[in-house]
Formats: sequence, C-alpha cells, structure tokens
Amino acid sequence: MQPAVNNEPENEDVYMFYPRNSAVWQAKRTSGHLENAKIISATCKKVGFIVPSSNTAVEPITQAIFQSLNEDIVCIFTRIKVKTVGTDAKSTSQFSTENMVEAAQLLADSEPDCIIWNGTSGMWVGTGLEEDKKLAKAMQDATGILCSTTTIATIEALEHLQAKKMSIAVPYTEALTAKVAEFYTGCGYEVVKTTRLENTPASNLEIGRSELNDIKDVIRRSATSDSEVINVACTNWPATGLAEELEQELGTLIMDSISVTTWWALRLIGLRKGISGWGRLLAQDHA
Repeated sequence: MQPAVNNEPENEDVYMFYPRNSAVWQAKRTSGHLENAKIISATCKKVGFIVPSSNTAVEPITQAIFQSLNEDIVCIFTRIKVKTVGTDAKSTSQFSTENMVEAAQLLADSEPDCIIWNGTSGMWVGTGLEEDKKLAKAMQDATGILCSTTTIATIEALEHLQAKKMSIAVPYTEALTAKVAEFYTGCGYEVVKTTRLENTPASNLEIGRSELNDIKDVIRRSATSDSEVINVACTNWPATGLAEELEQELGTLIMDSISVTTWWALRLIGLRKGISGWGRLLAQDHA
C-alpha cells in the first residue's frame, strides 16, 4: 500500500477557506498546518468583479494585491464576452448595459459587498462619465448591491489625489487613444500627452501578451514635467507590477487601471489600508 501523500505546502504562506471554529479549521490549527496560513473565513468581505472574457491580467494581479493585504477578504470574478477593443459598432456593442447587468446578477448570487466592472470601456463607449454612472446604477438597481466601474474609480482617484494634469499611456489604436483623451478632457482634466503602443495589438488577448519592456517604454515616453499623474488606462495591460519601479525612476505617480480599480473597491467596502509594492496610490495609508 502506498503511503498517504501530504499535498499541503510546508513553510510557506497559503490561503485556506474554512468557517472559523469549524471542525476542519480547529483540526488544522491544532496540527500546526495553519502556522503560516492566512485564513479567509466564510464570513469574509467579498468584492465581485466583472471582467472581459479575453482579459488575462485582472484576475492574477488583483488576487496578488488582495493577498498582500492579509485581510479577511476575497475577490470573486465573472466574465462578459469581449474579444476586440475598438470604436466600431461591433466592438462597442460588447459592453451593453444588458450584458453588464446579467453579469452583475450572476455575481450577486455570491452576495458580495460590492460589484465593479473591471474594464475601461466607459472611457470610449458612450457620451462620458454620466453614462458610466448610469451603467453602475443599472447594475445596482438589478442586484441591490453597491456597483461601480473602473472609469468611475479612476475619476475618484484623480479627485482624491487632487490631480488635474495627466499623461495617458495605452496599448490602443490612434483612434481609441484619442477617444480616451477626449473623455478626460470632457471631465475637466488637462491631457498633457498621450502615448500609445506603436505596434497596436490586434486583439484584447494580444494586449495581455505585451512585453513588459514595451509597456515600460510607453510609460517612460508618456512622462513629462507637467504631468501630475500617468494614467495607464487599460485593465488587460499588465503594468501594475511596474508602477513602483517606474514611479521612483520618473518621479510621477502612475495610475494603473487594475490598481485603481482595487483601490476603489477597498474604499467601497470600508477598508483603507496602505499596501506596499503596487505604487503610491495603493501604498498611501487611507485610514
């Protein structure tokens, strides 16, 4: 007979989901298995995120940020069909209110404390910020749960930082980049410079496969002495882990869409705690 195999990791941080004081939880604690574990309880805070189906960056990066919090909180994801990013009717139709509401209702089954559309479509689909607020309200009305979006989160962060001048760094086409800049100008901000990935990825999936050096190059080229922040406006461009390094190099705060969405989500559930390693916005102690 083969000996039983213990697949539980030793001497490293692990996450376990057990009701506190349950028989399993108590047994593992007594056996020493929980010595290095970060316990997520069955009554933890929950944040629901709606993600584009072709997005490969949001989930791993958001999970990593949440884990570094070391708090009793978990993120839950669902997806809507999104394969292309563009200004054409076929692309913009992917972000319909109907699709968003349906996804929000799926997340609502898990009873999260808030739901956020983790995508930047509000910056180029529709007529401006008010339309994105209407989207959030439609999701909230359908679920009875506090709802928001990455676009709203970005405006909230800019207001929090009292920043009025920005550079924009994106992996989009020239036309889509212009739409993003137009959105912020319409919201009363000064767009000092826009910089884009010259070899525009053909799909959202390809955006997520961008080389980190290419992302760094776009962010570096976007930096100016007049910009108060660099707005990296895409939730599928894995720039989040570069923010701290490039902020030190460039001397400008970097607002990456994934980290901004996480920052806003934490504020919506009442958790204001500085998190190091992900850039200055998240590192600030908001308590």
